[in-house]
Amino acid sequence: MRFKSFKLSFFFKKELLVLYVIILVGAFLRLQGVITNSFAFTYDVGRDMLALWNIAYLHKVSLIGATTGLPGVFYGPWWYYLLTPFFIVVSGNPQGIAFAMSLVGILSIILVFILGKKLGGNFLGICLSSIVSVSGIFIFLSSQIWNPNVVPLFVILVLLILFKIYLPDKKNKSKYYFLLGFILVLIVDLEIVYGLLLSIGIILSVIFTVKRKISIKFISYFVFGVLIILFPRIFFEIRHQFLMTKSIISFFSNGNSSEVSAISNVFTNRFNIFFDQFNFTLAAENKFIGLFILLFISFTLLFLYKKTNASIKNFINTSLIVLSVFLLGTIFFSHDIWPHYLVGIPVFYILLFGISLYLLSKKLSNNLVSALILLIIVLVSLNPVNLIKSLNKPLWEGDAAVYRNQLAVIDYVYGDANGRKFKYVVYTPPVHDYTYRYLFKWYGPKEYKSSPSTDSNLAYFILEPDFQNPQRLKDWLKERKGDGKIVKSQEVKGGIIVQTRIN
Repeated sequence: MRFKSFKLSFFFKKELLVLYVIILVGAFLRLQGVITNSFAFTYDVGRDMLALWNIAYLHKVSLIGATTGLPGVFYGPWWYYLLTPFFIVVSGNPQGIAFAMSLVGILSIILVFILGKKLGGNFLGICLSSIVSVSGIFIFLSSQIWNPNVVPLFVILVLLILFKIYLPDKKNKSKYYFLLGFILVLIVDLEIVYGLLLSIGIILSVIFTVKRKISIKFISYFVFGVLIILFPRIFFEIRHQFLMTKSIISFFSNGNSSEVSAISNVFTNRFNIFFDQFNFTLAAENKFIGLFILLFISFTLLFLYKKTNASIKNFINTSLIVLSVFLLGTIFFSHDIWPHYLVGIPVFYILLFGISLYLLSKKLSNNLVSALILLIIVLVSLNPVNLIKSLNKPLWEGDAAVYRNQLAVIDYVYGDANGRKFKYVVYTPPVHDYTYRYLFKWYGPKEYKSSPSTDSNLAYFILEPDFQNPQRLKDWLKERKGDGKIVKSQEVKGGIIVQTRIN
């Protein structure tokens, strides 16, 4: 009975009640798209769903994942391995996978609270979890099915592991070094550029912080964790003459610029990219508020760093080392910097801001001022007035990439066919019609007990709008002018047009 009463009192402590409110707000912001089926279902999501189908039902397990933006470089297969259990549980329903992504975002709120509580107590935990809950970039990442978007969760796990490694006690830390190697390389598997730069930053941070306490045993466990994740990729590399290794080396080496003026321009460009992301994370993209927060963090750390405890200092150092590695690492090649290359950086922005609020509250021996700053930032990010207004608006229709609209197309086709055999052709700007391949493979048989045919006089031409290059759609239709007589043309949802043709 005492144990039960202890558990109940733990779950109803005041600070945890605040945390529950924070989690509920974060869950609401993340689950709206899942509940209304208005999440993005793009061609790469369709590609991943087809890969999961092959793993779950055809038992075709891949050694690599999807292609990246770098020629010859692939994501690792662990994204598919992580999603496969969810895929099986929800029977291939994309809405279920989108729900799992939202759960990742909600779990991040909980884990960052735990990190803050370990570092500085409940106030720091509440600061970190509040910002993650309402931050636009974190909501965006947990609202779309894509492998880099789960990286922030694993970055928080890395920080929790570092907390254990940084502790001055002499307990056996081998398992933490193993987990560190395992998760760092898992992040590389999920997003290669980000993962490589993060790994460099974290390894430098551990060397700087732990110094002589790193033993051969710890290094061995770290390497063992690395090798477990790398095994499928190593096997693939051996079979394909180290294709990805050569491509990554070429990516970094060919991007170098020897001109000082060029490096100066690249530095300015990179700084603006980082600052824009900082604003999206903490200031709802308001540059004036973002500049205020940046100055607040800078002056607070400058004047209060020496007076804080060792744990906080270690995490300030780690954050600054990682951010420096990313800034320098992205300067020395001239390639475009895509948002997913920096996908986990917002965790470090929020950590530094939360620590700054915590240090200010300790300096003033009062949480009131820091809590007020936190409340203002939360309200700016949440924008409750616009949020309430949006609840009274009609359901957002969205474009051709919205899952709900694509389902409406499938429903229309089956309804119009009315039991007759049919085939379909898709025009989509990304060229690949993975989304419709998957929906006709999964949703059609599930709802209508039939699949499209490859041999039928009845055909449906599904035409997604091509706003960037409308002439391309016109040329595509000209080439298929003789492919049957158009007997009906219907705009369904999101600007998607379905032509009914009879051959």
